Amino acid sequence: MKDSPALFHGLDLLSAGLADPLVDLRAVLSVLTDDLSAAIPAYVGLTVTMHLDENAVVLSTLDPDRAVGILSSMLVPLFALGSSGTNGGVTFYSAAPGAFIELADDAQWILGLDCPPVLDAHLPSSWQDPAGIRGLTELSELNQAVGVLIEDGHTPFDAHTELRRRAARNRQTVAETARHLLNTLPQPDAAARA
Repeated sequence: MKDSPALFHGLDLLSAGLADPLVDLRAVLSVLTDDLSAAIPAYVGLTVTMHLDENAVVLSTLDPDRAVGILSSMLVPLFALGSSGTNGGVTFYSAAPGAFIELADDAQWILGLDCPPVLDAHLPSSWQDPAGIRGLTELSELNQAVGVLIEDGHTPFDAHTELRRRAARNRQTVAETARHLLNTLPQPDAAARA
């Protein structure tokens, strides 16, 4: 697995928040990636997408420079992996066409799905998803921006709507709009921090 500081940071934060202090999500992902690389021809990576508060949060092992070479994909819904109440999925990618056909049949049987995972419908045309939140840092910034808007008198629902409205007006992503809002807040001066 290619070093991804943002991904590793997010996994470390998630691991720290788990009830079991012995679970190391970075190690689990590394083993999964190694196993997939051995089993799937030309495996290039995976993305995990979770939809939280009408925003897509994406964690990925993919190198954006390799996106053009992706020829096959397989999407497994998160509920199939035991994540009840979470909307989203894990998408696996390969540079070999048809790489996931046999694995999809096995996944359907192993996970007890009504139908096989979705194949080749999630091939990336661009990794710049305008609606998506990339990683836990952007999710944290989004939540902080929502908090700022709530302090200004918006309801939680209205705060999310206002961020999307500002993003559309400024032709930005929601993540860029949240970051911009946070950067416009007055910063405490150095004397007050000392």
